[in-house]
Amino acid sequence: MAQIFHSGAFVQQCFAVHPLCLAVKRYEGGERMVLSCTSCNMLHRLTIGEVASRVMVVPSESGVPLVSEAPISAAQQLAACATDHGPALSVRVVDVAEDVVGLRCAECRRVYELSVPAIETHQR
Repeated sequence: MAQIFHSGAFVQQCFAVHPLCLAVKRYEGGERMVLSCTSCNMLHRLTIGEVASRVMVVPSESGVPLVSEAPISAAQQLAACATDHGPALSVRVVDVAEDVVGLRCAECRRVYELSVPAIETHQR
């Protein structure tokens, strides 16, 4: 039976040693996200508290930054982003002291900050 570790130390170490091998595997409806690491062969299950997002400023051809017409919550934006272009999501920061995981989407150029109150690591 695979071991389960209830600590953020494993995902922190994984991100510090081989950040490019850490990818978003699955987003489970606003409550959980699963990250997988191809190097250490572990799954990191994050319990998500709050989600904040912002768009990296990219001016349009007219020079005016693009703004979305209808404001939606950051959790809804993350869900849409994970559904539409999940492979473009990458982990950009992991801070277990502050219980924060940061994601970036290369497709829509949005940055997400997730408060993560609990992390489980599953050894495969």
